[in-house]
Amino acid sequence: MRANPGGVLSPEEVIGRDKLIDQLWRVLETQSIVLTSERRVGKTSVIRKMVSACGDDRVCFLRDVEGFRSPTEFIEGIYADVEPILSKKERARLAIWGLLGKLGGTEIGHVKLPEIKSHWKNLIEALFQDIFAEEARPVIFFWDELPLFLYNVKETAGEQDAMELLDELRTLRQKHTRLRMVFTGSVGIHQVIGSLRKHGYANDPTNDMQTIEVPPLDPADGSHLAGLLIAGERIEVSCDPSLANRAFSESAGHIPYYIHCLISRIANNGVPVGSDEVKSCLQQLIADPNDPAHFQYYQSRLTTYYGAIEAQLALYALDVLASVGHPVHFAELWNLVQHKTADAKEELFRQVLLVLLKDHYLFRNPDGTYCFRYSIVQAWWAYTRG
Repeated sequence: MRANPGGVLSPEEVIGRDKLIDQLWRVLETQSIVLTSERRVGKTSVIRKMVSACGDDRVCFLRDVEGFRSPTEFIEGIYADVEPILSKKERARLAIWGLLGKLGGTEIGHVKLPEIKSHWKNLIEALFQDIFAEEARPVIFFWDELPLFLYNVKETAGEQDAMELLDELRTLRQKHTRLRMVFTGSVGIHQVIGSLRKHGYANDPTNDMQTIEVPPLDPADGSHLAGLLIAGERIEVSCDPSLANRAFSESAGHIPYYIHCLISRIANNGVPVGSDEVKSCLQQLIADPNDPAHFQYYQSRLTTYYGAIEAQLALYALDVLASVGHPVHFAELWNLVQHKTADAKEELFRQVLLVLLKDHYLFRNPDGTYCFRYSIVQAWWAYTRG
């Protein structure tokens, strides 16, 4: 097995996720899922592996929807996926084609026309009516980066379309008992819903879905993955192999992507591996100005998806936690942040911490103290932010 940081992994190369996948299939028997985690932890690899093993007793569709910017583009994507199902029936007998005919459209691409754009809700309802008229098995849609798609809709088509799309998806789940949806994305859907609430959105469009987190690998699985990659890259090990495997996994926070990054870097360096070399490799990865591991995303995302004041408070909180290097209680954290800004409001700061927890920047320990969720992110933050 070769190191492949950021590349598409084959199902057999997705290590240590079998128990999680079994759990997800069990939940999907009764509910749809919001699959959450920080970027690069492995959400997309998990759903790709699930779709590859979908079996004959259900129908699965996987699509990355990040590039869509309107509900009609989304409908076009769904239609392209389900066309093999719809091809079983003559076009004239399909509800969606009947509706398109009434609206003046003759091809699915015509949903972009102005006279059809305002009817997208009718179109998606007709499309799902056709799907379940033809398919008796459960149908599962895996939509990767759905929160980013909703953010694009909000920015391009407007908040109203984003609100109505969320509500429409919930309505479809309630109407079709064999329909399941899996939402994943590097931006949490709570961010999008939170921004819509500022424009009057009061609904809870995912309260019928179960939220499940994709965690880092179990340490044993992380070590196993490291061992497979070391063998695949034919890296010479200068210490006990089990110690080297564990050192790679621990340095990467047991996150598969960063394990791949570290071993790829070691393989390119062409040096024998011991514990010291792993630590040196991690520091080189963090310090590399080209940012091959894309750590900068953790900082730039704050200014994109947080309000200006909230983003500044988030930066202060993360700076403090990176600098002190140990978990701290709220009172200490709040006091240290106040040294950076005299204008901070305590209640707003509490809300920012809650969002940082949901966005997987932070973790709150049983004793109430806050710390970085992932050690590798803390190491990068401390180095980059001084």
